[in-house]
Amino acid sequence: MARRLLQLRPTMSVDSRGKARAGFTLVELAVVVTIVGVLAVIAVVGYRKLTLSSKITEAETMISAIRIAQEDYKTERGLYANVGGTYCPSNGATQHKWGWNPACAGGGTVPDWRALPVHTESGLQFGYATVAGTKNPGTPLGLSWVNFASAPNDVPWYVIHAKADLNNDGAVFSELVGTSFQGTIFTNNVGE
Repeated sequence: MARRLLQLRPTMSVDSRGKARAGFTLVELAVVVTIVGVLAVIAVVGYRKLTLSSKITEAETMISAIRIAQEDYKTERGLYANVGGTYCPSNGATQHKWGWNPACAGGGTVPDWRALPVHTESGLQFGYATVAGTKNPGTPLGLSWVNFASAPNDVPWYVIHAKADLNNDGAVFSELVGTSFQGTIFTNNVGE
């Protein structure tokens, strides 16, 4: 009877007195632990991709808002607003979120961000800077990784730079750049 019971239920074992005991084998337990481990790794990777995507979306949305504000400014004044190379929020560019401060100063005689009425309700992960001019921009904000060769000479232009230390190592910054002379957003180290 015990053999027949073992043939029908492989997870049953027989103790020294000949009575059947229910339980899991070590192999079954190892398979379940392995499956749970694989599912946990997939979940963590998916979560990290989702959070990185939301951070990049923040930068893309803010760059779009600053572009619209720059175009409105140019329509009213004939030139783009040169807010300067100071990043706003000034305490941004870390893994923490910071509130937007429209009075963030551009430095010196440069106007602050109130010249460009950009608003956001949520905290920001990236710090933002925008510079503008009328001659060839060269390499504004030290953005040597962006090709500004297509920038026209003697035409008003602006460059918007978003920068954050998403991995919080203090060395590698994720960057996004939007310009007046190209409709695309350039990215650098956005997977970091």
